[in-house]
Amino acid sequence: MRPVKAHYIWGVGLMLVLVLGSAGMVQARSLDSREEAALFSLSDLGPVDLSPKTVTVEVYVAPEAELADCRRMLALVWEQVAQFYARMGVNLVQAPGQAQPGVLAPAKRLRIELLPDRQWLKRSFKAFDVAPPFQLRFLQVCLDKCAFAHLQLSTIHVSFKRFKKAEFSTDPKDAGLNRHWMANLLIHELGHLLGLYHSFEFTDDPVALEAGATKTPNFMSHDIAFKSSLGCVDFQKRLIHSYLGGGRVFQQYQQVNFDPLSYLEQVKRYNGYKEPPPSKTAKAGKISFRIKSDKIRTFDDDDEDDEDGDDGVV
Repeated sequence: MRPVKAHYIWGVGLMLVLVLGSAGMVQARSLDSREEAALFSLSDLGPVDLSPKTVTVEVYVAPEAELADCRRMLALVWEQVAQFYARMGVNLVQAPGQAQPGVLAPAKRLRIELLPDRQWLKRSFKAFDVAPPFQLRFLQVCLDKCAFAHLQLSTIHVSFKRFKKAEFSTDPKDAGLNRHWMANLLIHELGHLLGLYHSFEFTDDPVALEAGATKTPNFMSHDIAFKSSLGCVDFQKRLIHSYLGGGRVFQQYQQVNFDPLSYLEQVKRYNGYKEPPPSKTAKAGKISFRIKSDKIRTFDDDDEDDEDGDDGVV
């Protein structure tokens, strides 16, 4: 098995910036450069309330047979996720997810959707507002992706089939490891909905520097397939509590309408952070696509027809 990597829109890069539309959220009050600099400085988060916070998370597993293994392991996976965040003073309360989400709200009520692959693609198109002319390009970007966290929607979409095919072992002795890695994925993606960015986005910010000094695998790093437990750094804990408590970090996201790409641009600009040198293009994962006319369908040897009769993604 190859190492599982956390896949999130912030790590996709400029290509998606060019093809994705806005989510249509109301723009916050305009600030002058001085006000922006004060708001987006991470050197001073102001008072941070570290008292325990409670966040409700709807967890929805689609009823299709493709997710049977997911349903069987979910209770133990969720227990590991909840325990991880409890150590940071964040109490995750699981709510049963229905096909249609309840009323979601940033930092208050979030949602995880574990979906069949075709549903995952369709909802990703919709969430990112990818127009049909750009869907082929988007699919190429998504070849090795299995999850997206949508901060503007307070929702995480996961293709369980992609994650399972790339990472799961068929050896019965590895059942515990499979659950562990699935929990790691959800821990990572929830971190984005709690106000965190990847720990490798910048080379000289407090997250990168503090994470580099610890030997514990950081839960917002790119590789999360560790047999040992994931860890966090103190600065990430402060960022999360500032976000959940309505502090400076939450106000930063409000200012950019909870758009992660705009948020990173502001953080980089007003903190003078440097991006790491570009890495070599990673090889595509196990998922590939066969293109026929204007239809795109996931292609693999054991693929089955959609139960609803839809044979492709338009």
